[in-house]
Amino acid sequence: MKIISLKRKQKNGCSVLRGAAALAVTVISVACFAVRLGPQVLAQGETAALAAAGFIMPDGAAQLLRTGFDGEETQEGEHVLPEESSSSSGTSSAGKEPDASSGQGADSSASPPSNTPSPYTGGSGAAIQELSIQNSGVQFQNIFVKNTNKNHSVDIKAELDKQPAVKIKTDGTPQVLIYHTHTTEAYLLKEMTNLPANAESRSTDNTRNVVMVGNAIEAQLKAAGIGVIHDTALHDYPAYNGSYARSAQTISKNLKQYPTIQVTLDIHRDAMVTNSGTRLKPTATVDGKKAAQVMILSGCDDDGSLGFPDWEYNLRLGVRVQKQLSELYPGLARPLNFCPRKYNLNMTKGSLLVEVGTEVNTLDEAIYSGELFGKALVKSLLELQ
Repeated sequence: MKIISLKRKQKNGCSVLRGAAALAVTVISVACFAVRLGPQVLAQGETAALAAAGFIMPDGAAQLLRTGFDGEETQEGEHVLPEESSSSSGTSSAGKEPDASSGQGADSSASPPSNTPSPYTGGSGAAIQELSIQNSGVQFQNIFVKNTNKNHSVDIKAELDKQPAVKIKTDGTPQVLIYHTHTTEAYLLKEMTNLPANAESRSTDNTRNVVMVGNAIEAQLKAAGIGVIHDTALHDYPAYNGSYARSAQTISKNLKQYPTIQVTLDIHRDAMVTNSGTRLKPTATVDGKKAAQVMILSGCDDDGSLGFPDWEYNLRLGVRVQKQLSELYPGLARPLNFCPRKYNLNMTKGSLLVEVGTEVNTLDEAIYSGELFGKALVKSLLELQ
């Protein structure tokens, strides 16, 4: 997986022109973003605002932050957004899309994750900046949605009034599938202000990666009598490329084995970096305890080319969970990401991708967020009996 810095590797005149155009879009987008940005985020400073802007900018500007002027990946690290199909037409079927980050080739040579936790000591790595990302995009009451689609607007109130295609039973039969396309995405084991140069952001040790977040969500569902299957299969190790193809197989296997499943949750953790290399840590304080911020992602077949006809149902479920998060735990949820992507979300009418924190949040913060997200999810699902 890659985090991309703004390092120039201009090879010809086209690269220069493309870079200049992209830079202009970035400047305009950041300026617009600054007007909309709430005081709480602005207080974090210009660096944090620039990086956070990548989550509400037009695609071209956000792409510049991720890929640099010439579109080449120049710095190893984690993804900024979940990878997506590199097919510009979007005609690849689910499970056969080549993995990529925002249309760029995914890293096939990244170092494999470790089976043991990194000590996170020594070295001189990147600075870590804590911030809160909220209150941007389309708003209804205290619910925010970041819409990056070109052909679809979003009316949050109207979506809340529509019925999701989910009818939950509390008889213990499997209703929810939790899985992880990027199973090895890991967290820090303790809070830090600088990330050591030798720190690892991926691990096959399920006691320190996103599986622990899935466990916390699973516990809340089971406590409410909602049957859940938590599939911890590795999809991004030993090879990262093809992760979504492999997770599609996992989804299909579970849907066949447990036909009562109605909701599928792909639990990830995000990663955000500024062009200067600072790693961003989104947090919220809930009941006096620090939690990693959570972002729900709901895809859209914006131009009709993705083979994703029922995306609206996912959005209906997503805004309901977003509503519960916003009401129960103000500040915990980043704006819901409504974007022109598929990410295997076409496989049920109750599919969501959820990002919990970044690689510089602590494991404890992420687990706590999993518990809180689980409680909000339970409340949303119990309304759909």
